[in-house]
Formats: sequence, structure tokens, C-alpha cells
Amino acid sequence: MKTLPWNILDEKDWKILKDLYAHAPDCAKFLSRRLRFELGDTMERLRKLENLGFLERIEGRFLKKKGLKRPKHMNHTYYELTRSCRLYLRKDLFKKD
Repeated sequence: MKTLPWNILDEKDWKILKDLYAHAPDCAKFLSRRLRFELGDTMERLRKLENLGFLERIEGRFLKKKGLKRPKHMNHTYYELTRSCRLYLRKDLFKKD
């Protein structure tokens, strides 16, 4: 499993990763609306997180998402957490103090 540079993330990066963990794959437009970030800032952060190995782009034309009756046509670039990122967040979010 690839070791990710968790120590260089700031608060906004963490919010993006946790939102994607909670809500499944999404695009910059809807992420920025939910988190109340500027669209340009969100797009830049998504590209940075992808280059660092935290996110990967979803290939294809349709996306099956929880809560939808039928697959959604992907008009934008959708991102999802990489396996190593998802496993780390699962361990981190459900860790008991």
C-alpha cells in the first residue's frame, strides 16, 4: 500500500477528503457548493490531491450513486478516494480515543 503524505494537508484538504468519504464520488462543482469553497480553489485542491495520490478520477460515462434511482450521466470530472486513502480515513474516523 502506498504511503501518503498526510502531514502536508491543511484543513480544507481534510474537509474535501472527509466529504468524499461520506458522500461517495463527486465533482468539483458540487463539492464546492456543499463545503462553501470557491470553485477555482476546489478544482485546484482536487488536482493537487490527485497528484499526491489521495484521489483518482472516475473513468466512464455513467456513475451509480447511493440514493439515485438510475445511474447519473457524468458531465464533469468526478473524483473518488484511492484505496489507501479510504482505508486510512476509515481507521482515523472510527478510532476510539
